Parts: sequence; structure tokens; C-alpha cells
Amino acid sequence: MVYTLRLTQTDAYIKSALFILANIMLPHLFHLIPGGGVMFLPIYFFTLIAAQRYGYQVALLTAVMTPIVGNLCFGAPASAMIPDMLFKGSCLAITGYFFAQKIENKLLASVLAVLCSWTFVGLVELPFAGFAYAFQDFVTGIPGMAMMIVGSWLVSKYVKC
Repeated sequence: MVYTLRLTQTDAYIKSALFILANIMLPHLFHLIPGGGVMFLPIYFFTLIAAQRYGYQVALLTAVMTPIVGNLCFGAPASAMIPDMLFKGSCLAITGYFFAQKIENKLLASVLAVLCSWTFVGLVELPFAGFAYAFQDFVTGIPGMAMMIVGSWLVSKYVKC
């Protein structure tokens, strides 16, 4: 079932700008917690919501521009991390949109999107970074994946815009 909203081009840019801003601000809060950025993955939170609510175009624009704008404005994330973050965010945007289109149950769609995107990213990282890094990246991010799943489900269920 399709439950993404149709947007004009101007609306898509406005929504993307808001999601980019939110994706930049949320990590600043979580980085106040020691290890909070790595553990809670806040830079991807609104990318999943964008994918499920507004489609892959808004989600991909959000996923690509968030680390770039954040780096240019605040120096965070570090430049060396941007390619990895672009890949992870883009995978999440695509899988989030795909499962939102195919599965009516919003909670299940969120679970599958997050688990599939992070598993795929881990498998791609495996030959380059090794098993320890790929596995650690997945395990360390479990609280963030849970936050993304529950948060996107709550937003899709209770926020109408």
C-alpha cells in the first residue's frame, strides 16, 4: 500500500530542507551523551521518516545533503566519514521507501528497512573494513536502530502532515 504523500517540487525541497536541519540538530543533542552519536545514529533518523512519508526523492536528498551541510557548517561529521555516511543514508532512504510501498504495517516496514539497510551496508563494508568493523558497526548501532524503528512508526502513526 502506498502511503507516501505527493509533493510539488517546491514542497519536496522545503520538506528536504526541514529534514536536513533536523538531521543536523538531533546529532548535536546526542553527542552530549558519551558515545551517543555512534550508538544512536541520529543523523539517519529523519531520513527514514522522509522515505516513508514523502518518497525516495526527499529521502535521498536528505541522506545526501545532511552530512555535507553538517560538515560545511559545523565541521561534523568529519570529512573522512562523509562517504560512509552517504552510503548508509542512501541505503536507508531506498529501503525505507521500498518497504513503505510494499508493506501495510508501518512498524514492520520500519523494522525491515532498518535491518536490511544495515545488513547490506555491513556486507558491503566486510571486504574493505573486515569483519570486526562491520559487526561492531551493526552491534554498536542497535540502540539507534531501535530508536529509528520506534520513532518512525510513532511519527507515521500520530503525525499527520
